[in-house]
Amino acid sequence: MLHEMYSISPPGYMITLAYLLFGGLFVWLNRRRYGPVRTILTQAVWLAAIVSLAILIESPDRRLYLVRFLLILSMVYLSMYSLMRVPALKCLYFQLYAFTLAEFTTALEWHLYYFGTRVKHVPDILPIRIPFFVGVYGSVLLIAAFFYGRFRDYNRELEVRRKDVLQAAGLALLVFLAANASNYFSETPFSSADPGQIFMIRTLMNLTGVVSMYLLYTARRDADTRLQAEHMQMLMQQMYENYRVNRSSIEMVSQKYHDLKHQIAWLREGIDTQEKRDSLDRLEEDLSAFEAQADTGCEVLDTLLTSARLSSQKDGVQITCIADGAQLAFMDPMDQASLLGNLLDNAVEAVLQIPDRGRRLINLTVEMRRNFLVISCENCCEGTRRMEGGLPVTTKGDASEHGYGTKSISEIAARYGGSAQFSASDDWFTVKIAIPR
Repeated sequence: MLHEMYSISPPGYMITLAYLLFGGLFVWLNRRRYGPVRTILTQAVWLAAIVSLAILIESPDRRLYLVRFLLILSMVYLSMYSLMRVPALKCLYFQLYAFTLAEFTTALEWHLYYFGTRVKHVPDILPIRIPFFVGVYGSVLLIAAFFYGRFRDYNRELEVRRKDVLQAAGLALLVFLAANASNYFSETPFSSADPGQIFMIRTLMNLTGVVSMYLLYTARRDADTRLQAEHMQMLMQQMYENYRVNRSSIEMVSQKYHDLKHQIAWLREGIDTQEKRDSLDRLEEDLSAFEAQADTGCEVLDTLLTSARLSSQKDGVQITCIADGAQLAFMDPMDQASLLGNLLDNAVEAVLQIPDRGRRLINLTVEMRRNFLVISCENCCEGTRRMEGGLPVTTKGDASEHGYGTKSISEIAARYGGSAQFSASDDWFTVKIAIPR
């Protein structure tokens, strides 16, 4: 009985190969440690080593099955972790998805192979066997790459929690046990001793597992997308509220400055010593900063620019701006506040990290170029900024709680049919936004 049950199960090296293939798929859908060539070569070495090990320890003795199974899975995990630049928990999470896909693929391929050779009496020869094997494995791999590949950027940003791993592990284990119950128990309501029924149960249960895991994955993604949208909306609202507060404050301060300027002029008339005149000159010079309000033709930009200059002046930050603010009139004021506010806030935050106060420079331009509104913000930066998916990787501790500013910039640009480009070179970080007009 054991020999017959073994004969209708795929060989261990085929299952191992499937684990490696689908594990490799998720390696390419996540952040990798190495470049493409080195990744491929390292995957080939792991594949040869682990498949050779699977062949060496292959045995019909079911008593050793669990040991072999855990050993192979551990080796596959190590191969994935060695190639992915992700935390160990996230690597385990994606290995569970690879495991479910691999189990389905081997079940389907062996099911069709058994049916063809035993039922339809197709010749079991290499010229038929190899193309059939490649066709089944390759087809499932391509389909999986299509469905999961659409979320490549999400995969790289995904923060995996212990709860996520436990959910995926529980589902994968349940499907695996249900699919393979007939290998050990033939007289239960959920198993069979008939090879045809065993194949059907195993294939359908693994297919159910693949679909369920994908639904679990998309449900998590949808929840994260909603949460991200809420964060970005809150950020936009906050930026707009900050703009309104700054506008009121700047108007009040400007009014007080003009009153003080007249009072200083009046006091100067009654002063007869040079020392007191010098004191009033210094006071007037200190107050003059509040008169240097931006006048670009866009009220939102003027307010944000003036506020940024006033708040960062004491830290030696120099902000230059050449802007035709009237070109921003087609944008909603909230979008203006969020887009320009994030640009200036990120730039100021970056230059404050530079010890040399003379290099704390920010350049902002707003202009029309060949029917495109082009907004460019450049700032000096310390060292280099790592980029992922065209966006700078946040330098803050919890990536899941930061990075919304750059995403908001890209989203607002896309909303108006444009795009945002982020680049870093020669100690300068640049954001260029182009919107067709």
